[in-house]
Amino acid sequence: MRVGSVAAQPAFARTTRCSRVMAAKSSSFDDGWMRALVDAGQAHVLQHWDALNERERTVLRQDVESVDLRRIERLFRTSMDSGDSAGKVEPVQEVFSYEKRSENERRLKKLGLQLIAEGKVAVILLAGGQGTRLGSTKPKGCYDIGLPSGKSLFQLQAERIQRMQTLAAEHMGLEEVKRPIKWYIMTSSFTEEETRQFFVQHRFFGLEPSQVTFFSQGSLPCLTPEGKLILKTSFELAWAPDGNGGIYRALKTSGCLEEMQHDGVECIDCFSVDNALARVCDPVFLGACVEQNAECGARVLAKAYPEEKVGVFAIRDGKLEVVEYSELPPSEAAATDPLTGQLRFNWSNICMHFFTPAFLDRVCDILEAQGLYHVAQKSIPSVDGPIPGIKLELFIFDSFPLAKHTLLVEVKREEEFSPVKNAPGSAMDSPDTARASILALHSRWIREAGGIPDGESVEVSPLLSYAGEGLVDICTGQKISNLSSIGP
Repeated sequence: MRVGSVAAQPAFARTTRCSRVMAAKSSSFDDGWMRALVDAGQAHVLQHWDALNERERTVLRQDVESVDLRRIERLFRTSMDSGDSAGKVEPVQEVFSYEKRSENERRLKKLGLQLIAEGKVAVILLAGGQGTRLGSTKPKGCYDIGLPSGKSLFQLQAERIQRMQTLAAEHMGLEEVKRPIKWYIMTSSFTEEETRQFFVQHRFFGLEPSQVTFFSQGSLPCLTPEGKLILKTSFELAWAPDGNGGIYRALKTSGCLEEMQHDGVECIDCFSVDNALARVCDPVFLGACVEQNAECGARVLAKAYPEEKVGVFAIRDGKLEVVEYSELPPSEAAATDPLTGQLRFNWSNICMHFFTPAFLDRVCDILEAQGLYHVAQKSIPSVDGPIPGIKLELFIFDSFPLAKHTLLVEVKREEEFSPVKNAPGSAMDSPDTARASILALHSRWIREAGGIPDGESVEVSPLLSYAGEGLVDICTGQKISNLSSIGP
């Protein structure tokens, strides 16, 4: 079992009084989906059938027919029987440090810009979550963190993509890039329609509609600890997203991965929607991964302090993986390397990844064959009220142990990572802290360009500057109060 500890019971094949009754009842039907439920030991799903009207019966049938019962049984059994992760955890030794990145920045940036200009780079955004903890029912990417411009997270990222296209074209002496950067946005059943409408309403924030593709991560039915399907209502199953690791299966089943391969994409930048400082398509990061022949990579941060509740990259059985903070004893989490003075387990996962399409194609099949999901014990709303249950989830970093060559690249927190996770007013990872991080960074850019920020709320439009470039002519000797709406 990947996470949690729930005793598995052989429920799928078990014959109960309910299943015998329903088997007799379903014998009067020709519907294969009912017989499939009975054969799978899930006849209880039909217990309210006689009381349902025609519309409700249709909803239930469609719900059940969307479930691959054999696959769910296999995932349940494999995940429950897998046991906890074994093997000794060792610290990561090889990280492309910020100093090394700076020393090689010109060469790596040139390579990354060339790849972008030639249309060989795509972006994947993980945007399946709602802003529930932020007090919003909208997709998290629609959230306005309170910048002077009022720009949403989606808009900030879209404008960074536009600026990077401009920089890449200029670098190659072109009027425009060979092919616009394709932006693949993974939504969920909770956010897909509203996300699409938001982009249409805002005219895709200046991007070509053809360069933005939406696809939805999958869902899995919630199960009891014995593997029984849970009814949310008398005619609906309880469902949950299959985790951000559902990206692998979703890319393949949606046809997005095939499209990337057909278009000649060679590298993919992948990140989470809630990172307000995400440097989308950072050419230095892309260049480093390509130059090192990495098929999988990640931007990493040094931990802020030993008790910081973040997953860290580590080596287990010779393979790179992410170890959750709860898996490390406090003594190990606080242990330092006597040679460097850094924490031994120092490199935190911030969900900023690099992939090649070939790697994604390969790991999709491997992960599906393994069928090892994390087991999350949750209280599940059901027709009978909240009940103990489980959700099966795959995480995006579950693919890392399958990579033949990986690269971890150190970045600076104040430049590239400010998540928006907690409610306004929270001291950490809130809209307030994210806004402050962006404004502090932009004020620094203005000062470095010879200008004087007029106050603490000076915002620079991503259309004007991606990482502080292009500001000298505007800022030198000037007091700057607002650059949030100026574009090329």
